Amino acid sequence: MGAMYNFTIDRSLKTPAYRQLYFQISEYIEKGKILSGEKLPKIRELASNLGIARNTVEAAYKQLALEGYAKGHRGIGYVVEDLDLSVFDGNASGRSDSALIEASENVRNIFPLGSDLGCKYDFAYGNKDLGALPIDIMRAMIDKAFRANNFESASLYMDPFGLYGLRKEIAKYVYKKRDIKCVPEQVVIQSGTQAALRKLASLFNESDACVAVEDPGYNIARDAFIEEGYKIEPLPVHMDEVNVIERLQNSDAKLVVATPSNQFPLGFVMSLSMRLKLIDWARKKDAYIIEDDYCCEFRYESSPSPALRAIDKDNTIYLGTMSKILTPAIRISYIILPAALLERWNKRFPSDLCAVPWLEQEMLRLFLESNTWDRYERSTVNTYRKRHDILTKSLKSEMGDLVDVLDEGAGLHLLVVDKYERTQEELIELARRKSVRVYPTDQYWTTDTHPMKSSILIGFSKITEEEIPKGIKQLARAWSL
Repeated sequence: MGAMYNFTIDRSLKTPAYRQLYFQISEYIEKGKILSGEKLPKIRELASNLGIARNTVEAAYKQLALEGYAKGHRGIGYVVEDLDLSVFDGNASGRSDSALIEASENVRNIFPLGSDLGCKYDFAYGNKDLGALPIDIMRAMIDKAFRANNFESASLYMDPFGLYGLRKEIAKYVYKKRDIKCVPEQVVIQSGTQAALRKLASLFNESDACVAVEDPGYNIARDAFIEEGYKIEPLPVHMDEVNVIERLQNSDAKLVVATPSNQFPLGFVMSLSMRLKLIDWARKKDAYIIEDDYCCEFRYESSPSPALRAIDKDNTIYLGTMSKILTPAIRISYIILPAALLERWNKRFPSDLCAVPWLEQEMLRLFLESNTWDRYERSTVNTYRKRHDILTKSLKSEMGDLVDVLDEGAGLHLLVVDKYERTQEELIELARRKSVRVYPTDQYWTTDTHPMKSSILIGFSKITEEEIPKGIKQLARAWSL
């Protein structure tokens, strides 16, 4: 009976086999090709016909049952439910679910934080390898959170700014690490940098609002302001500082988003003179700098440069996150607002609730409060320093004749530029054929006609020290002419 329905499994897709089967069967049911009351193929027979495991078929059937397409009956198997098929007639796109899912997976293939697409060597720059996660420490802190005397706070609505104890620890942390002076009342907990940027975009939104963004730069920051209707003023940070400041001064921008500690994706560290010019612009124009202190912890050849917020407390809004040190799965970021903006924030968001769960905040509070955080942070930075050094050495020895390397000794990635000016698409596909995953940079520019069409991002946050030389050897083979 399975062959009769012509179900197929495409092993080239990233979509799991059980999901492919589920989409095909549900589509058959919706189109009336399998009628109400009709039995689905026996699990054993269908698995044999498709060359897949029986539990794969069973997983698809359970999903169908969960969503009401079919029901399992003891001794009979799965039978299609009695459904009103007229509700399925409005497929305006004309494309099947399976086709839409495949298209979605193709889009995700370029996304840096997704799955590894089956590549043996994944040079990601956001995810962490499992061995680097402080699982035992986090488990201990969670256990401690449940035993703590203040556990009753878990039964109450939290302060809209977040758990006060965590905000207090963050205020102490940024003073110690970044020389930023603030009080807990200025700290706002957010569920990730993206959420924080959207909040700030909403805070300042006016009918003629204009924001200056780095070009290239963090595309999610740019998109957050576009969604709020802002006019975007690109700042060509790949050019000299004079050009950037002139562009900013001649614009209508009253906001600028900057990554001074580790410009993304170019990787350079903003000079002190440029920092001072940026602060001078903000003060004279009564504007605000949104300082995304991206990867500030990861400096491998020198001490971290001072935060803008440490120099200027009135016109700089500071964004920080723990996800690069800890894990991206825990979405905790924070905003440090200038005191003058607190009233504006409270008026703009009078009934907001903190979106970060109490347990995650309390776990992080206890972690920061303990003497284990500093040791863990030092260990993490040292791990990435070793990976950075191994990667730069491997690129120089294996690929010196193929690429130029942009390296400022900071962050969690390097940028390489192909000397033969091949496209990013071609370079990524050549790498994939050798089971190596590297990442594009086109999405970080505001236009398609940018000057770095042959640049590729190579990260080292996930790949291990042992895998880096092997992966670069494979990449050299892939890109060799």
